[in-house]
Amino acid sequence: MADDHPPSAPPPNAFMSEPTSDPALLDPFRAIPWSNSLLNSPDYYPIRTWSRHPKPHTGEDGFFAGTLATPSTIPHCLTLRRRTLPSPPAQLPVWPSPTAAPSADPSPNPADIILLLDLATPGVSGHPSTAHGGIVATLLDEAMSLAVAVHAPAAAADHPRGPIYTAQLDVRYKRPLRVPALVVVRAKVVARVGRKYWVRAQALQEETKDDSPRGSGAHLEWAKKKVVVTDAMAFWVQAAPSL
Repeated sequence: MADDHPPSAPPPNAFMSEPTSDPALLDPFRAIPWSNSLLNSPDYYPIRTWSRHPKPHTGEDGFFAGTLATPSTIPHCLTLRRRTLPSPPAQLPVWPSPTAAPSADPSPNPADIILLLDLATPGVSGHPSTAHGGIVATLLDEAMSLAVAVHAPAAAADHPRGPIYTAQLDVRYKRPLRVPALVVVRAKVVARVGRKYWVRAQALQEETKDDSPRGSGAHLEWAKKKVVVTDAMAFWVQAAPSL
């Protein structure tokens, strides 16, 4: 079974704020140098991922906590939360051009949320060794929901994420997302007006020697670059509280 939450998991209203030291969640990412370096960052701390917590009484998050939580899909997942979260500006962001290079686009750094995902195969594959585009969009959307959640007032103590919804999602696929492999999704709320949120997210992977220019990476000291494989902007809305 994938990384289920044990009975000792914190109450729902603590999921988005309380640090976790659960070895079942941390150890798979401690074993990878890149994700381990993110875990050691003083600017972030690990929390449990709300959407990975099974909710059989409602069926909510069944896709991410069940269908995508198996040894052949996404066996391990961990969320890193930024320690200091400034309020998002009220100035609306400029949507990047569809043909803009990743380096020319504004980056969602420092991210509000960093989602670490261990992608397996064949459960998330589209083409051989390549994640299905719908799965990639799901990962970006999921990270965005967590970024909105840390800024949106919780609708109830038993539901930290509250009634937030994707109203528009614009995904730009830059490169194939390889599987099996680690993918890092960083998400940031770049603007907020009342209950409306604009969110930017990017999925990154480490460049392989096959990805690098001819002749590079032929020595042992070759440094793996972090490459934006997918870029996205979205518009989110928090539903009004029920009367």
